[in-house]
Amino acid sequence: MYRIIAAFFLLVASVATSSAQPALFPSVWQNQNGSLLKVLAIGPAGNFNGVFINYGPPCPGAVYDVAGGMRGPLIQFQAWKAWSLDCKSVTLWRGRMINATTVVVQWVMTYGGRRVRGVDTFRRI
Repeated sequence: MYRIIAAFFLLVASVATSSAQPALFPSVWQNQNGSLLKVLAIGPAGNFNGVFINYGPPCPGAVYDVAGGMRGPLIQFQAWKAWSLDCKSVTLWRGRMINATTVVVQWVMTYGGRRVRGVDTFRRI
């Protein structure tokens, strides 16, 4: 009996997750500082990759590789390895999709041996 109940809940959860996940690919998102997240590819499991163009400190204009994933409304992504400027920073964002055009995330950036934290709101453009 427990197996049947567990299977039922897994089925309901997977249906809810697949229907709640909005299409990310291809898309461009801009945060309140003007920085851009460009989602270039997404896999069937919700994993995605793209680029992040930073317009805030510490390296305005730096372009970073991005990889992340979505599980239902939850989203997480990380930027590292600047293409041009070597800022030696790594940033991790975690949060949720509020709706199809808005993502609110908390972030932690490691730069120069210290950690900086903040909150970003990305809007689809």
